[in-house]
Amino acid sequence: MKSFLKSTLLLALIIPLQGTYAQTPTQIYLPNTTPPDVWANGRKQTLAWAGGFNNPQICIADLNNDGIKDMAVYDRVGRYGSVKTFINTSSIAGNPAYEYRPEFAITFPLVVDYMKMEDYNRDGIPDLFHKGMGGVSVYKGYYNNNKLHFTFYRELRYNLPGSGLVNCYVAPIDIPAIGDVDKDDDLDVVTYDVVGTRMSFYRNCEKEDGLSKDSMRMCLKDECWGRTLQLYERTMHLAQNCGQWGVTCKTTHAGNTVCLVDYDGDGDLDLFNGNVSFSDIQFLKNGRVEYGKSIDTIIAQDTAWGSNNGKKLQMSMMPIAHWVDMDNDGKKDMVFTPRLDNTENYKCVSYYRNTGSNTSPAFSFTTDSLLIQDMIDAGTGSVPTMYDYNKDGKLDLFVATEGYYQESNGTLRARINYYENTSTSSVQSFELKNPDFLNLFTTNIRGTSLSFGDLDGDGVDDLVLGKGDGYISFYKNNASNNTMTPVYGFPTLLNDQFGTLDVGDYAAPFIYDLNKDGKNDLVVGSQMGNLYYFRNTTSGGLPSFFKVTDTLGGIKIFEEGNVYTYVVPFIGKIDDSGKEYLLLGTQGGTVYRYDSITSTNFTKYNRLDSNYCYINVHQRAAPFVADIDNDGKKEMMIGSFSGGVVMYKQYFNVGIDNIASTKYKVDVYPNPASNNITIAWNAAFTNGPVEVKLLSVTGQLVKRVTADLNATSVQLDVANLAQGVYYCIAQCAGNQSVVPVSIMK
Repeated sequence: MKSFLKSTLLLALIIPLQGTYAQTPTQIYLPNTTPPDVWANGRKQTLAWAGGFNNPQICIADLNNDGIKDMAVYDRVGRYGSVKTFINTSSIAGNPAYEYRPEFAITFPLVVDYMKMEDYNRDGIPDLFHKGMGGVSVYKGYYNNNKLHFTFYRELRYNLPGSGLVNCYVAPIDIPAIGDVDKDDDLDVVTYDVVGTRMSFYRNCEKEDGLSKDSMRMCLKDECWGRTLQLYERTMHLAQNCGQWGVTCKTTHAGNTVCLVDYDGDGDLDLFNGNVSFSDIQFLKNGRVEYGKSIDTIIAQDTAWGSNNGKKLQMSMMPIAHWVDMDNDGKKDMVFTPRLDNTENYKCVSYYRNTGSNTSPAFSFTTDSLLIQDMIDAGTGSVPTMYDYNKDGKLDLFVATEGYYQESNGTLRARINYYENTSTSSVQSFELKNPDFLNLFTTNIRGTSLSFGDLDGDGVDDLVLGKGDGYISFYKNNASNNTMTPVYGFPTLLNDQFGTLDVGDYAAPFIYDLNKDGKNDLVVGSQMGNLYYFRNTTSGGLPSFFKVTDTLGGIKIFEEGNVYTYVVPFIGKIDDSGKEYLLLGTQGGTVYRYDSITSTNFTKYNRLDSNYCYINVHQRAAPFVADIDNDGKKEMMIGSFSGGVVMYKQYFNVGIDNIASTKYKVDVYPNPASNNITIAWNAAFTNGPVEVKLLSVTGQLVKRVTADLNATSVQLDVANLAQGVYYCIAQCAGNQSVVPVSIMK
C-alpha cells in the first residue's frame, strides 16, 4: 500500500509539471546564477545585476547562519517594494565582499513602508519590524537549512484607558526608531505622534511586568520624548514643557524619520531626524546623562551634520539615517538614504565610515553612491535593449531610462548607458563605454526607450527613441552598409496619417515586421496600457506609418490599484520552441505573455501568462530577450522602476523530456529521494570544478555545493526539504545539465 501511495503521489507531482512545460512553459526562466561580469569606470560592478536602488533601507544581519553579517535592503516603491539580499563572502574585518543572492529574499514577508532588523527576543537571530497594519508589526526570525526565515509574532499595541488596545502609531510616511531607550535590555519604540509635532516613547514593559524575554508588551510611557516641538521651521523648539500636547501644536511637517544612536557614548540615546520638508539631517543631542536630567531631554541640535566629516549630508527631502556596520569591522557607520519617492535615484546611499569606535565615533565621508556604483543603475524606469552596435558579432547592452534626479529643479533627466559586449571565449563581460549615448542629457528629455531596425528600407538598421511625451524620434543610420558601426543623423519625429505619431505618454517602441510584408513596423507600448500598431507605409525617404489600432491583439492592460500601466513590449523567440511570443512588461512589475502573433491577426492575441516565470520586479517591468552567450539558451533582461537590470536565464527547455542534457551525462539517484541524493557525471562533463545547485520550481536556491577538482560525484542532504519537485543543475565551465528530482516523504 505504501509503495502504491508513493507511486500515485509521484505521478501527481510529475504529470502537472509535464503539462506545464509542454503546453504553458511558465518555469523555464530562473535568476541567472552566473551572469556576465560588468565593468564601469575602471572598476568591476560586483553587484551589476541586482536591479538598482531608488529608496533603499539598509539592514545588516546574518542571513545564512555563518556568523558573518550580510545585508538585506528594502527598496520601497509606494507602500511596498522589494527586499534584496546580499551575502557577505568575506570574513575579513573592514573588507566585506557582498554578493547579490536573491534566493535569500524569498523567505521575507511582504514588507510595508519600512523595514528594520533587530533581535527583540535576544536569541542571537535577527527579527524583522515593518509598518504592518497600523504602526509596528513584528516577525520572529529563525534559521532553517541555514537560511533566515520569519514567522509572524504580533502587531505592537498598548492599552489606552477607555479605548482598550490600540496600535503603537506610526504615520503613513514616517519611519520609527527601534532600540533600547530605557537601557533595560529590551527593545522600545520612538516615533512621531499623529500630528507630527512631538515624539512618543512606547516602552517595552517586558521587564517591568516580569515577562519572558520572548515578549513585547508595550506601554505609552511618554508623549513628548526629548521635550521637543517640531513646527514648520528647520530647527526644533527645545526645552518644551509639553503641557499643550495636541492642542496648540500646528505643523506643515507630516513626515519624519527617526534613528536612535548613543553618539557620544554617555549612556543616553541621541537621534538623527529626517524631515519631509528638508534635504539635510538633523542631529539632536540628548543631555539626560551629561546634565543629570531625570528624563530624556534634547539640549542641542545640528542641521549641518556632516560638515565636519568631509561633506554636509544632503539627501533630497526627508533623509533616513541608518546606524549600521557596513564594512564589517565591528564599528557602526552612518548611512543615509532618501525616504520620498521620485527624488534622488542614483546618489541615494551616502556613506560615512566610522574610523573611531562605537562609543567614540569619528565619521569620514566616503561616497554618496555606495552599492549603486557597483550596479547597473540608470536612475529611474530602466528599459534594456540588446543590439550589436559595434558589429563585432556580439550583442551589446543599452539601458534607456526615465532619468536621473536633478537636485537643482527636482526633475528627471534621461541618459542612455551603452555597455559594450567585451566577452571572450572563456569570460562573458560587458563594459560601460558611453554613459550618455546619443548625447541626450543636454536635451533635457524625460523618459526614453530604444529599438533598433531598418525602417526606411535601405538595408541598414536605424534607431527609434520613444520619449516620455509620447512621441517617437527617428535616427537614420547613414552608414554605407549594415556591417559598419551606425552613423546616426539628426533626429526627426515620426508621423502617421494624423500628423505627429503620438501614443499619449511614455512611448515604448519595438521594431518588428508584424504583417510580414518585408517592411518593419512599430509596436508601441504606452503609459495608459494601450498597445499601438503602426504599419510601415514607407515608399522612400523618411519613414511614414499608418495607425492600425491602439489595442493591438485586443490588449489594453488595467491593473488594480494602478492608474498607469507603462506597457513595454518585446516580440520574438523566447525559448527553444521556435515560436514567437509577445511579452509585455507592466507597472505591476510582472511580465505578460501572449501567442497567436500572426501576420493577419491583429484583433485578439491569446494571453498565456500574467506572471511569466514568476518574474516580479515590483514596478515597471521592461523585458528584452536574447541569447547573449550563444549557448542556445535565452537570457532575459528586465528593467524596472528602480533603474537597474536583473537577468534571468532559460535553464529548462519547453519539453520536459529535453530538460536533461544528452551531450554530457549527469545522473541523479535515487530519484525520487527522501534523505540523500547523489549527483554523478562522466569524464566528458568535467573540465574544471563542478558546481551543483538544487532549485525549487519557483527558482529558490535550496542547496549548493562545489565538488573537489577530481571528484566525479557529490552528495546532497535533502532530508529537511519539503516534498515536491526540484531541479538539480550541474555546471562546469561551459557545460551544464539540468535534471528534475522528486523529493518524497
